[in-house]
Amino acid sequence: MEFLNRKKTQYTLKFLILLTLVVLVNLAMRHQIFRWDLTEEKRYSMNEATISMLQNLEEPLYVEVYLAGDINVEFSRLQTAIKQTLEQFKTYAYGNLQYSFVNPDEASSANARNEFYRYLVDKGIQPTTVFDNSEGKKTQKLIFPGAEISYGGRSLPVILLNGNNAVGASQAITQSIENLEYELASTIKSLANPDRQSVALFQGKGAPSGKVLKGLNDAISSKYDLIPVQNTERLSNFDATIFLRPIEDFSNSELYDIDQFIINGGKSLFFLDGLMMDVDSIKDYGAMALPIETGLDDLLFKYGVRVNKDVLQDVNSGNFPIVTGNLGKDPQIQLLPWPYYIVLNKYANHPIVRNMNAVYGKFVSSIDTVTATGIKKTPLIFTSDYTRKLNGPIHISFENLKEDIKPENFNLKNVPVAYLLEGEFTSAYQNRLAPEGKEASNTKNKSVDNSIIVASDGDLLLSEIDRKNNQPFPLGVDPYAKHPSNFANDQLILNMLNYLLDEDGLIISRNKDLKIRPLDKVKVAEDKVWLQFVNVALPIVLIVLFGILRYYWRKRKYSKFNG
Repeated sequence: MEFLNRKKTQYTLKFLILLTLVVLVNLAMRHQIFRWDLTEEKRYSMNEATISMLQNLEEPLYVEVYLAGDINVEFSRLQTAIKQTLEQFKTYAYGNLQYSFVNPDEASSANARNEFYRYLVDKGIQPTTVFDNSEGKKTQKLIFPGAEISYGGRSLPVILLNGNNAVGASQAITQSIENLEYELASTIKSLANPDRQSVALFQGKGAPSGKVLKGLNDAISSKYDLIPVQNTERLSNFDATIFLRPIEDFSNSELYDIDQFIINGGKSLFFLDGLMMDVDSIKDYGAMALPIETGLDDLLFKYGVRVNKDVLQDVNSGNFPIVTGNLGKDPQIQLLPWPYYIVLNKYANHPIVRNMNAVYGKFVSSIDTVTATGIKKTPLIFTSDYTRKLNGPIHISFENLKEDIKPENFNLKNVPVAYLLEGEFTSAYQNRLAPEGKEASNTKNKSVDNSIIVASDGDLLLSEIDRKNNQPFPLGVDPYAKHPSNFANDQLILNMLNYLLDEDGLIISRNKDLKIRPLDKVKVAEDKVWLQFVNVALPIVLIVLFGILRYYWRKRKYSKFNG
């Protein structure tokens, strides 16, 4: 007992007991992950769907990031965010995720470097040219803000620079950081889930076919099987259906099939024109844009929207080449603003379109909403603040290009051109006889919770054709721009399908909002001296004060023993 009463022995036993408890707790909790995110916007928190997917990885997953090397401050910020996100992924994947940063410039020779550049481009990782000003010298550098993810013997590219270019470089980087979790997680999900969903592309009723659809197929083929269909009775075999610019009447039986596909839970995307117009049909004297009647209007009206028989013009437009005169025998071609080709760059705060770059529309119509009980209508895409509406039929001519665009003539603003409809849809055939050949007893009058998307532009998903080689451009490329650049049409359709078909809710991670809190420069200038004192002098004063107080406390304490 005397041995146990010794203080040193007691302290040793307490330490060993505490150490044992710590070890036991760590062993018990080694598979549990606790993170406490104190930020207001929860910037370090992850979507439950992302966490669940990472925890269920069955094989090692490898991520090679190509944003490395000598990059400027803004891209270094993106690089840091990528590393932080992958570290979080690695934690939740229980060791089944490994990543590395690869510098494309670190090659043994210029030829090897260029060969690696081509390899990345062929993989679908497009470079970005960065202009910088260092020590008074302007520099230009190619960087690859993307990654390649490998899992189960397959690999897919992922682009990590996805902000809206119109908001400026710094804000676009911030938006890209907000999208990182979704871009990485959705690609991993495509690799980890071997069961691909099928999407029908309805090709009857005069809908486009051939090369103009290549861009659409390329955009979604990494995640979905796109299958052309001409018979509406087959729609029930698919998870979703895209109706892309039909121009002919649907029969009553076909409309019934489409209605029942939606009522029974099928996802549908309608890309419809209000007026029939193709730029190739405009000759020397112009052409008439005539209303399109397909019968789909009756269905959509029952569901809560109406695509109007009009065409929109917008000040925020693309260009079109026109002959403005002759120089000798040679025609002079000039690019002039073409207000029928609209750059759509205003979006709702919704995960489908949030932080997305602009999309390019042609001969876009307006959409109105109508009363539909139980249906939530969310506008997704809008025109700019300077828009006008021309009701059909209307004569369209290239001579219009020569007219000055006066903003005061564009008296509408933010006209919706795409809607998401969600809720319990009522059948357009409720209280109606089923078409001949259809069994009335099989007619369903009310759907479970479902969602469809309606956009008033049939050209959103069509590729332009290169007139030099008769080959299609990638989806979203404007061939008449001085430097052809991609709009986000391909990302738009992919986001739409992901939202409609994503049962896990992974796309909700696109709602992440990273708030930048800059200092008030005026207040900083006004309080400069005070801030310098608080941050530099005050800590020193506090340390000196603590030393003095401690000195007198110790002096007083030990003076009792001396006394």
